[in-house]
Amino acid sequence: MSNSASGYNMPVGYSGIRTLLRSYQFLKNPVSFVSRNMDIYGDTYTARLPGHKMILTRDAAFVNYVLKDNHTNYSKSSFTSGRLSEFLGKGMLFLNGENWLKQRRLIQPGFHREKIQTLYQLMIEVMDEYLSNFPSGGAIDVYPLMHQLAFNIVIKSLFDIELSPKTMQLLGANFNVIQNFVIKDINQPFRRAFYPFTRTDRRVLAKAAAIKTAFAGIINERKQSGKTYNDLLDMLLQSHYEDTGEPMTDEQVVDELLVFMFAGHETTANTLSWVLYLLSVNKHVLNELAAHVTDMNVFDSVKSDYLNAVINEAMRLFPAAWLTDRVALQDDNFGSYTYPKGTIIISFFYGVHRNKANWADADVFNPHRFLDESGKLKKVKGFFPFGAGPRLWIGNNFAIAEMCFFLCKFFQSYTLMPAGHAPKLKPLLTLRPDRAVVNIQRVSNQI
Repeated sequence: MSNSASGYNMPVGYSGIRTLLRSYQFLKNPVSFVSRNMDIYGDTYTARLPGHKMILTRDAAFVNYVLKDNHTNYSKSSFTSGRLSEFLGKGMLFLNGENWLKQRRLIQPGFHREKIQTLYQLMIEVMDEYLSNFPSGGAIDVYPLMHQLAFNIVIKSLFDIELSPKTMQLLGANFNVIQNFVIKDINQPFRRAFYPFTRTDRRVLAKAAAIKTAFAGIINERKQSGKTYNDLLDMLLQSHYEDTGEPMTDEQVVDELLVFMFAGHETTANTLSWVLYLLSVNKHVLNELAAHVTDMNVFDSVKSDYLNAVINEAMRLFPAAWLTDRVALQDDNFGSYTYPKGTIIISFFYGVHRNKANWADADVFNPHRFLDESGKLKKVKGFFPFGAGPRLWIGNNFAIAEMCFFLCKFFQSYTLMPAGHAPKLKPLLTLRPDRAVVNIQRVSNQI
């Protein structure tokens, strides 16, 4: 089925008026709303808003086409990334075209697996300190705990120095305000009409400026000290553009630090929260994992096929990046569909990962689907935990290592039991659980 208006063979879906009439349903529960529409119209459908044509898809082949096979015809849309960059800076995550490629080539070497290994000890030191006072008992919400841990790790990885409690408080509190504002601003654009009166946007921009000022101060101190550190800040300061040999400006470094702070802790915190909840209600997987890590050296955990499979399965069911958008730079086609330039293609990763056409028992938590017959990790089609193509998230190895280390150390000292609470989806910029409540019991005194 398709809509051939204007000479293009667009997928069926909603007109602009019908999209607006249903916008409240989207805002209330976007994951459920999009999933329900795909059950009605199929894996791909059209929605329209004033000035925007959108195609939403859970077709893995279509997603792969847009993000990888024909990626040169697509850029991130200003619909979301443009607005985000106003508050989170013009880092690589929000750039397009040559500007993006230039930054990617500059930063990519610092995130190769061998380079990331220099941060392993920093991560583990933070975890050891955090787990030494980790709570145990009944009905514990692990989401705020994972969020604080991931925040501590990303800050330590960015700056291998002791930041003052005041600075840590400023970074954490201001960043939360910025993120909550941006979510509402993107999902409810009508709010912008009131900003001249409420000045909400200016207050939030001031908080973003405070974070940038703090980062600029750290950069200045680092440069004046003449010391070197095995942290991400040093990597950024020592990087040079291959065409000019020049380093990044301090302003560019600040913007990239903001991106790493955002993407480097939010997604990991969400995934670890989902993992702990899923393990608490899947006793057989929990027992298998616990037996697997009992005598494991924490540095070896990142190579563990089973640990990686558990993490992959959690990211399949609850992908932190639950959708992404691209805008077509020229007219394009996929399968029987044709669409004009300017069309926004929304890759609905949550739907792709639960598409019953590609996944057996799609809603079941089963890490073995990522393992071959010999127990080795295997590549699986239709799986996009970090995106795909050239814009695959640059920090994917960092995130996987962090999660492997934590799960290894945690289950060498603790076990989980269900607490009778099923988390509700909280689809913001990332896919959070509203609460991830479990029962935690200490099983050893190793930490």
